Amino acid sequence: MFRLYSASMTERIIKRLTPRIRALSERYAIPAAVLQAVLYQEITKIDVLDIAADLLVRFNWLRLTLRGKLDGEMPTGLSPWNKLDSSTGYAQIFARVGIDAINFALDRGLTTMEALKIPVQRRLDRDKPRDVRLIWRLLKRSKSFNLELAALNLLAAAEEKTGRIDFASFSPEELKLIFTRYNGTGKAVSAYGKAAYQQYLRYTGMNKATV
Repeated sequence: MFRLYSASMTERIIKRLTPRIRALSERYAIPAAVLQAVLYQEITKIDVLDIAADLLVRFNWLRLTLRGKLDGEMPTGLSPWNKLDSSTGYAQIFARVGIDAINFALDRGLTTMEALKIPVQRRLDRDKPRDVRLIWRLLKRSKSFNLELAALNLLAAAEEKTGRIDFASFSPEELKLIFTRYNGTGKAVSAYGKAAYQQYLRYTGMNKATV
């Protein structure tokens, strides 16, 4: 399938995002190389099918809005007309995954709705269309928000896989598990987890060389 970003294009994008990556690294105590590794993995895999999926989601949200069904339940089934979520943005995050990450961070006092610039003050529900649409739109429109939810998703993945969020304490195997969880739900280290860890090592070296 035709990929939209080459390795060199991806490196330029990540370089442009360096100030935001460093800010998130400091705020959440996540090594910048961890975020860079995830971004490299995700951006280089974006293809035309991802764009098509985003367009279908956008169309289905419009259709659901016009029918006045935003306050119901998320539709089920495999029909393309039921597709109301997709992995989107540079960090390729699903809205429902993003909601889980937001609630995780709020429960642990890591951030606030105000800090995330989410225009509601209640807890979000991953099974409510209105909430899923809100977060999907923010993920799609805002690179800054997309990157921040990538950081929160990494923290949630770390907690799930290791029981802690101290990235300075993780072994190579634990980091591979965290990368694996970012991309899926498997219990064992995946090919994605191994590849992301290699990118993490590469960016760690690059970052040290530029200090």
